[in-house]
Amino acid sequence: MGDREEAHDLTQEVFIHAFQAYDRFRGEAEVFTWLYRITVNLAKNRYKQLQREREHRWEILEEMDEEEEETEPFEWEDTKLSPETLLEQKELAEAIQKAIDELPEDQRVTLVLRDIEGLSYQEIARIQGCSVEAVKSRLFRARSALRKKLKPFLER
Repeated sequence: MGDREEAHDLTQEVFIHAFQAYDRFRGEAEVFTWLYRITVNLAKNRYKQLQREREHRWEILEEMDEEEEETEPFEWEDTKLSPETLLEQKELAEAIQKAIDELPEDQRVTLVLRDIEGLSYQEIARIQGCSVEAVKSRLFRARSALRKKLKPFLER
Protein backbone atom coordinates (compact mmCIF):
# COMPACT_ATOMS: atom_id res chain seq x y z
CA MET A 1 0.00 0.00 0.00
CA GLY A 2 2.99 2.28 0.36
CA ASP A 3 1.82 3.59 3.72
CA ARG A 4 1.83 1.88 7.11
CA GLU A 5 -1.52 3.35 8.21
CA GLU A 6 -3.16 2.28 4.94
CA ALA A 7 -1.78 -1.22 5.46
CA HIS A 8 -3.17 -1.34 9.02
CA ASP A 9 -6.58 -0.15 7.81
CA LEU A 10 -6.55 -2.70 4.99
CA THR A 11 -5.65 -5.49 7.41
CA GLN A 12 -8.64 -4.66 9.58
CA GLU A 13 -10.89 -4.49 6.54
CA VAL A 14 -9.65 -7.91 5.35
CA PHE A 15 -10.56 -9.57 8.62
CA ILE A 16 -13.94 -7.87 8.73
CA HIS A 17 -14.69 -9.08 5.18
CA ALA A 18 -13.41 -12.57 6.01
CA PHE A 19 -15.56 -12.75 9.14
CA GLN A 20 -18.64 -11.62 7.22
CA ALA A 21 -18.00 -14.06 4.35
CA TYR A 22 -16.78 -17.08 6.31
CA ASP A 23 -20.11 -18.89 5.99
CA ARG A 24 -19.62 -18.75 2.19
CA PHE A 25 -16.08 -20.20 2.37
CA ARG A 26 -16.29 -23.47 0.43
CA GLY A 27 -13.01 -24.98 1.58
CA GLU A 28 -11.74 -25.45 -1.99
CA ALA A 29 -8.55 -23.60 -1.03
CA GLU A 30 -6.66 -23.16 2.21
CA VAL A 31 -7.90 -20.41 4.50
CA PHE A 32 -4.53 -18.70 4.04
CA THR A 33 -4.99 -18.52 0.27
CA TRP A 34 -8.59 -17.36 0.68
CA LEU A 35 -7.48 -14.54 3.02
CA TYR A 36 -4.78 -13.48 0.56
CA ARG A 37 -7.33 -13.39 -2.25
CA ILE A 38 -9.53 -11.10 -0.14
CA THR A 39 -6.46 -8.99 0.68
CA VAL A 40 -5.41 -8.66 -2.96
CA ASN A 41 -8.92 -7.69 -4.05
CA LEU A 42 -9.34 -5.10 -1.29
CA ALA A 43 -5.83 -3.73 -1.92
CA LYS A 44 -6.58 -3.33 -5.63
CA ASN A 45 -9.79 -1.46 -4.85
CA ARG A 46 -8.11 0.77 -2.26
CA TYR A 47 -5.18 1.46 -4.59
CA LYS A 48 -7.56 2.62 -7.31
CA GLN A 49 -9.38 4.82 -4.81
CA LEU A 50 -6.09 6.35 -3.63
CA GLN A 51 -5.07 7.05 -7.23
CA ARG A 52 -8.33 8.92 -7.81
CA GLU A 53 -7.82 10.89 -4.59
CA ARG A 54 -4.25 11.81 -5.57
CA GLU A 55 -5.41 13.03 -8.96
CA HIS A 56 -8.11 15.11 -7.28
CA ARG A 57 -5.57 16.55 -4.81
CA TRP A 58 -3.29 17.60 -7.66
CA GLU A 59 -6.18 19.41 -9.31
CA ILE A 60 -6.87 21.28 -6.07
CA LEU A 61 -3.20 22.14 -5.56
CA GLU A 62 -2.93 23.50 -9.07
CA GLU A 63 -5.85 25.80 -8.35
CA MET A 64 -4.34 27.16 -5.14
CA ASP A 65 -2.35 30.36 -5.19
CA GLU A 66 1.23 30.19 -4.00
CA GLU A 67 0.26 32.16 -0.91
CA GLU A 68 -2.31 29.58 0.07
CA GLU A 69 -0.03 26.55 -0.26
CA GLU A 70 0.20 24.43 2.83
CA THR A 71 3.62 23.78 4.28
CA GLU A 72 4.55 20.42 5.74
CA PRO A 73 5.56 20.42 9.39
CA PHE A 74 9.25 20.06 10.07
CA GLU A 75 10.13 16.58 11.31
CA TRP A 76 13.07 16.01 13.61
CA GLU A 77 14.84 12.72 13.20
CA ASP A 78 16.94 11.34 15.99
CA THR A 79 19.69 9.57 14.10
CA LYS A 80 23.45 9.34 13.89
CA LEU A 81 23.51 9.12 10.12
CA SER A 82 24.78 12.07 8.17
CA PRO A 83 22.25 14.37 6.50
CA GLU A 84 23.56 13.26 3.10
CA THR A 85 23.02 9.59 3.93
CA LEU A 86 19.54 10.28 5.25
CA LEU A 87 18.66 12.21 2.11
CA GLU A 88 19.99 9.45 -0.12
CA GLN A 89 18.02 6.83 1.81
CA LYS A 90 14.85 8.90 1.62
CA GLU A 91 15.29 9.50 -2.11
CA LEU A 92 15.92 5.81 -2.73
CA ALA A 93 12.88 4.77 -0.69
CA GLU A 94 10.68 7.24 -2.57
CA ALA A 95 12.08 6.11 -5.92
CA ILE A 96 11.47 2.45 -5.08
CA GLN A 97 7.91 3.15 -3.95
CA LYS A 98 7.22 5.25 -7.05
CA ALA A 99 8.70 2.57 -9.33
CA ILE A 100 6.56 -0.13 -7.68
CA ASP A 101 3.45 2.07 -7.91
CA GLU A 102 4.05 2.56 -11.64
CA LEU A 103 4.19 -1.18 -12.38
CA PRO A 104 1.16 -2.75 -14.04
CA GLU A 105 -1.18 -4.13 -11.39
CA ASP A 106 -0.49 -7.83 -12.04
CA GLN A 107 3.26 -7.27 -11.84
CA ARG A 108 2.99 -5.06 -8.75
CA VAL A 109 0.87 -7.59 -6.86
CA THR A 110 3.17 -10.46 -7.86
CA LEU A 111 6.28 -8.54 -6.81
CA VAL A 112 4.83 -7.59 -3.42
CA LEU A 113 3.57 -11.11 -2.69
CA ARG A 114 6.90 -12.70 -3.61
CA ASP A 115 9.60 -10.22 -2.61
CA ILE A 116 7.93 -8.48 0.31
CA GLU A 117 5.52 -11.07 1.69
CA GLY A 118 7.77 -14.03 0.80
CA LEU A 119 5.06 -16.26 -0.64
CA SER A 120 5.93 -19.22 -2.87
CA TYR A 121 5.22 -19.22 -6.60
CA GLN A 122 2.45 -21.78 -6.04
CA GLU A 123 0.75 -19.67 -3.39
CA ILE A 124 0.90 -16.58 -5.58
CA ALA A 125 -0.50 -18.54 -8.52
CA ARG A 126 -3.45 -19.70 -6.41
CA ILE A 127 -4.07 -16.20 -5.07
CA GLN A 128 -3.93 -14.58 -8.51
CA GLY A 129 -5.71 -17.41 -10.29
CA CYS A 130 -2.94 -18.01 -12.82
CA SER A 131 -0.17 -20.52 -13.57
CA VAL A 132 3.20 -20.68 -11.84
CA GLU A 133 4.78 -19.82 -15.19
CA ALA A 134 2.69 -16.64 -15.37
CA VAL A 135 3.83 -15.71 -11.85
CA LYS A 136 7.48 -16.21 -12.83
CA SER A 137 7.00 -14.17 -16.00
CA ARG A 138 5.28 -11.31 -14.15
CA LEU A 139 7.98 -11.31 -11.51
CA PHE A 140 10.74 -11.23 -14.13
CA ARG A 141 9.09 -8.31 -15.95
CA ALA A 142 8.48 -6.43 -12.68
CA ARG A 143 12.07 -6.85 -11.50
CA SER A 144 13.41 -5.85 -14.92
CA ALA A 145 11.27 -2.71 -14.92
CA LEU A 146 12.42 -1.82 -11.40
CA ARG A 147 16.06 -2.34 -12.34
CA LYS A 148 15.62 -0.02 -15.32
CA LYS A 149 13.80 2.67 -13.32
CA LEU A 150 16.25 2.50 -10.43
CA LYS A 151 19.39 2.36 -12.57
CA PRO A 152 20.54 5.88 -11.52
CA PHE A 153 20.48 4.79 -7.87
CA LEU A 154 22.21 1.48 -8.59
CA GLU A 155 25.07 3.21 -10.39
CA ARG A 156 25.96 5.42 -7.39
